[in-house]
Amino acid sequence: MIGGACISHEPQHSRDTLPALNVATDAVRARTVKSTSANLKKRLLALYKTRGGRTFRFNLTNFRLGAGFTQRRFSITEAAFLLMVAIITSHGLGVIRQVIFNALFGTGPQANAYYAAAQLPDMLYYLICGGTLTHAFIPVFLSYQNNKGAAETWRLTSLIFNVILLAMTILVLAGEFLAPAYVSHILVPGYTPAEQELTTRLTRILLLQPLILGLGTVATSILNSKRQFLLPALAIAIYDIGVILGLLVALLVPGVGIYGPTCGILVAACMQVGVQIPGVAKQGARYSFVWDIRHPGLRQILYLLIPSSIAVAIGYVGVNIETAFASYLPDHASLSALRNAQMLRGLPLALMSQAIGQALLPSISAQASSGQYVRMRQTAFKVMGVSLLLTIPAVLILDFVGRPLIHILFQHGAFNSHSSALTNLAMIAYLVGLPGLVMVELLGRAYYALQDATTPLLTGIFSIAARYGLIAWLVHSMATPYVIMSIPLAISIAATVEAVFLFAILLLRLRKKVKLDKGMQRLLRRRARKNVKMQEQPATT
Repeated sequence: MIGGACISHEPQHSRDTLPALNVATDAVRARTVKSTSANLKKRLLALYKTRGGRTFRFNLTNFRLGAGFTQRRFSITEAAFLLMVAIITSHGLGVIRQVIFNALFGTGPQANAYYAAAQLPDMLYYLICGGTLTHAFIPVFLSYQNNKGAAETWRLTSLIFNVILLAMTILVLAGEFLAPAYVSHILVPGYTPAEQELTTRLTRILLLQPLILGLGTVATSILNSKRQFLLPALAIAIYDIGVILGLLVALLVPGVGIYGPTCGILVAACMQVGVQIPGVAKQGARYSFVWDIRHPGLRQILYLLIPSSIAVAIGYVGVNIETAFASYLPDHASLSALRNAQMLRGLPLALMSQAIGQALLPSISAQASSGQYVRMRQTAFKVMGVSLLLTIPAVLILDFVGRPLIHILFQHGAFNSHSSALTNLAMIAYLVGLPGLVMVELLGRAYYALQDATTPLLTGIFSIAARYGLIAWLVHSMATPYVIMSIPLAISIAATVEAVFLFAILLLRLRKKVKLDKGMQRLLRRRARKNVKMQEQPATT
C-alpha cells in the first residue's frame, strides 16, 4: 500500500486486453442469440408450411378412384371443393326435380298441400339436428378423441345416437297425434277441408324424415370429424335423386299422384343415411346401449346445441315477420319477388358459407381441442379471407348478369317484366349483405370450435332486433319504386354489422387464447432455457 493506493501484481497487457475480450464475448453471444432466433423462425416457418400445407393443400391425385378412396382424408381446400361440387350437383338435380314436379302438379291443390306438409318436418329437423347438431357434436367429439381415448369417444357417440333417437321419436309421435289440429288451425286454416285432410296425411308421412335424417346427422358429424368428406358430399348430391324417382313413379303409375314425391323424400333420406354407414363402420365405430343423462360429454353438447336451436327458432320467427312486413308493401308481387331473389342468392351463399364452413369446422375444432390456438387463428382467418375474396367477385358478377339471368330463368307466362324488375331490385339489396352473411356463418364455426355457442346467439338476437327496426324505418322512408329493397337491405346491413361484432370479439378472445397455446409455450420455454445457458457460459480469456 503506497499513498493509500493498491498495487496490482497483474501484468499490464492483461488489464489492457480485458475490455476487448468482454466486447468480443458480447459480440459472440449476440451473434449466437441472433442465429438461434433466426433458426427458431425458420423452424416455425417450416412447421407452418408443413402442417399448413397439409391443411390447405389441393392435390388432384387424392380424387383418383382406387382402394380406400372413400376413406381418404382431405384438406380444407379439397373438402370445400368436394362440397361445392356436391352443392352444385344438388342444385342442378333440384332444378330437374322442380321441372318434373311443376309439369305434373303445377300450382294446384296437391302441390299446395305438398309444400305446406313439408314445413313441420323441416322445422323439427333443423331445430334438433340439421347444422346445429353438427356444430355441437364435432368440437366435443374431437376433444374426447384427443383427451379421453377411442373407447370413451365411441361411448359418447352411442349416447348421443340414443338421445337423438329417443328425442326425435317422441317429437314424431307427438306430431302424428297433433297433425290434424296443427294443419287446420295453425298451418293452413284457409284451405278447404279436403285440402286440409290431404295436407294432414302428407304431413304424417313426412314426419318420418327428420327421424331418419337426425340419425344420419350423427354419421355425417363422425365422418367430418375424421376429415372424410367424400361420403357426406355424395349424400348431399344424391338427395334429390330419391324425390325424382318418386316423381317418375307418379308419372308412370296411375293413381299415385302426390304420394309419389312424398314417399320419394323418405327414400331420399334413407339414401342419404345409407351411403354414409359403410364409412362410419370403417372408422371402427362401436355402438353400445348407453343411457347416462349426466354424462359430461352430453352436457357439453347440449350446452352448444340449445343456443344453436334457439337461434334457428328465432330465424324461423324472423322469416314469418319478414313475410308480414312484405304483405304490407304497396306492390302485392313483392313477396314472390323476394323469394325469387333469395333463391338466386342461395347458391353463392351455400357455396361460400355451407361448403367452406363444413370443411373448416373439423380442422379448427381439432386445433382448439389440442390447445393449438396460434394455428387455429391462422387457419380460420386465412379461410375467411379467401372466402371474402371469392364472395366479392360473386357479388359483382351476379349484379352484372342479374337482370338478364332473371329474364331467362323466370320471365315466362304470368311472370312479366314488372316481376323481373322487382326481383332484380330485391336481389341487388340482398347482394349488398352477401359478404356479411358469409362471414357470420364462418365466424360462427370458429366460436363453435371454441365450444362457445352463446356469443353467436347473443349477436344474432341483436342482429334480429336491429333488422326489424331497420325494416320499419326503411319501409316508411324509401320511395315507392324502391320500397321492396327495404327488407333485403335491412337484412344486409344487420348481417354486416353482426359480422363486424363477431370478428372483433373473436380477435380479442383468440389474442388471450394464444398466450395459452401449448406449442407457443414450449417454444418460449425452450428459447428461455437456451438464453439462460448462453448467459451462464463463462467468458473465454
